[in-house]
Amino acid sequence: MRPRFPSHGIVECPRCALVFYAGAVSADALYGQSYFAGGEYLDYRADRNVLQRNFRRHLPLLERWAPSGRLLELGCAYGFFLQIAAARWQDRGIDVSAEAVRHARDVGGVDAVQADFLSLPDEPGRYDLVCLWDTIEHLPRPIETVEKAARWLKPGGTLVLTTGDVESRLARLQGERWRQVHPPTHLFYFSPATLRRTATRAGLETIHSSHVGHSRGYRAMLYGLFALGGKRTAWIYRLLTAGGRLDFPIYLNVYDIILFAARKPDGSTGAAGAPR
Repeated sequence: MRPRFPSHGIVECPRCALVFYAGAVSADALYGQSYFAGGEYLDYRADRNVLQRNFRRHLPLLERWAPSGRLLELGCAYGFFLQIAAARWQDRGIDVSAEAVRHARDVGGVDAVQADFLSLPDEPGRYDLVCLWDTIEHLPRPIETVEKAARWLKPGGTLVLTTGDVESRLARLQGERWRQVHPPTHLFYFSPATLRRTATRAGLETIHSSHVGHSRGYRAMLYGLFALGGKRTAWIYRLLTAGGRLDFPIYLNVYDIILFAARKPDGSTGAAGAPR
């Protein structure tokens, strides 16, 4: 293995170019309430409106690929995407976090299950869409997850995900300072090329790959830059947010987040579509 971000224990496979964290991880222990409040996120629930603003930007593409039918979200967290998707699809979510799923069901009123997706019995050919929003990088076994998700798709169904692009200009410029580099929560670091190979291995045909921006809360963004993980620069966060009181949404596209989609062949004549 070649070192990629050596101070973080992140390496690159010389054969397939997949970048990943080589250390041991217990994923179930990571995603408790503290992860969403003061850990990786300043306050995930307080950012609901900003997060849903991001999800709504994806809806036109999702509607093009599957105007109706069944939708499954892997890594549904507190169910904020499922809440808006329910108007268009019969949706369901899966997440390993008991706290997040409890909120999704009891407060958000959505169909969510606390489970490890790979441990569930197969439901082949059930879903028109399977979505993983900023999730695949967290998974200890992402290749197997994509392969299982492909089995759960109907013929003609689409897998859609977002994740950081480790080969983006910003990631290469910043190196180990790139904001996506923080194991043990981010374990795998994909590029458009490694996502295409993963989709092909799962029997899917790539139909879309682009870089997208995100809205983030001003306060949450500065927390990630200056305070996350107990950084010594936390005083800058407190200064620029007036002690955490100043907040508003900011949209940025620095071209290091991939929106990727791949379709399960439906057996009909003709290609499923070329990458755009």
